[in-house]
Amino acid sequence: MNTLAPLPGEARVATIAPPGFPDAEEIGLLGRVGLFSRDDARALRKLWRVLEDQTDDYLEMVLGMVAAYPTLAAALTVLRTEGPENPMEGSTTIRHLFRRWLLETCLSPHEPAWLMQLYAELPPDRPAPSLSARLPAFRYLIALSFPLVATARTLLVTSELAPQEIERMQSALLKAILLQVALLSKLYVKEGLW
Repeated sequence: MNTLAPLPGEARVATIAPPGFPDAEEIGLLGRVGLFSRDDARALRKLWRVLEDQTDDYLEMVLGMVAAYPTLAAALTVLRTEGPENPMEGSTTIRHLFRRWLLETCLSPHEPAWLMQLYAELPPDRPAPSLSARLPAFRYLIALSFPLVATARTLLVTSELAPQEIERMQSALLKAILLQVALLSKLYVKEGLW
């Protein structure tokens, strides 16, 4: 498995897949079905190099989009672990989680440690209340997939990349996000339906 350096101040996350996490064969099949290729992996690494110093700007754009939809903003408050201030102000926790998500999405799309950690932290039987206390409703995960990609485009355009490079990076990012949504869906669906 890929090992990622932790973000500053973050303990290393175990890379052993927790119980219930899809195995490498299942993840590989999802990647193949989603047409994820080595070119996509290269495009994601390049995307990280472009966005690494712009994660706060990227997050601000995403939060601005989310704030335009109060229902979505309310649904995403479960991601916050800090005080009750405005959920769309971009707290330290949200900034850290977003940077970690982007880093792992770009450098380790088939083995996102944040997702493995989530599986490890949730109880094996995953009752609905424990899941809803940690994650937004599943429909929002699906609905946010494309806006996350479209929002990144604004930053890519300002980096003076060729249009075909931007398209390639956006396509790779969408494939990686959809793979994560597919992996997350196992937490939401009844046993045997995934």
